[in-house]
Amino acid sequence: MIRGKNVALRPVEERDCPLIARWMNHPEVWRFMDYEGPVSLADVQRDVERSRREGQAFVIVVEDQPIGRIGLNQFRARDRLCSFYLYIGEPAYWGQGHARDAAMAILGYAFDRHDLNLIELWTLDDNDRAVRMYRKCGFVDEGTLRERSFKEGRWVGHLHMSVKREEFEAARQAWEAAG
Repeated sequence: MIRGKNVALRPVEERDCPLIARWMNHPEVWRFMDYEGPVSLADVQRDVERSRREGQAFVIVVEDQPIGRIGLNQFRARDRLCSFYLYIGEPAYWGQGHARDAAMAILGYAFDRHDLNLIELWTLDDNDRAVRMYRKCGFVDEGTLRERSFKEGRWVGHLHMSVKREEFEAARQAWEAAG
């Protein structure tokens, strides 16, 4: 278990799959995670198994309540980097700082435990809340791939971001100083 200030990250378990399916099919989660269509329970079970094989998949928990999913994947040992993903699936927990808390916890774990140099992600370039939060965690914009997803009748780009160890350390110091 990985602990943040107010969240805990525990490995995804089989019993989480129905909840994850509900989260993944929520219109806002579905849109901003750029899923191509509704998912079934079987789809989620396959995704969870793949996530376990290819990386580290966690459920974000607040006071024993699962609220979202976070993970690391696409590890490249030679280059000392990996990719990162995150979403809060429970709308009642949106906008309360849990995403940043979870991100800071897993980033600290990733840099400290895996001796990484860099962690990368991509998000839709109109996902303003997530982009602001990622920047507070030390991520910087690397570039935007234009018109990569067709959403709600228009094209949306993919913003690629990354954080290096020293950028994260500066963000972690500010996070800890804030209480």
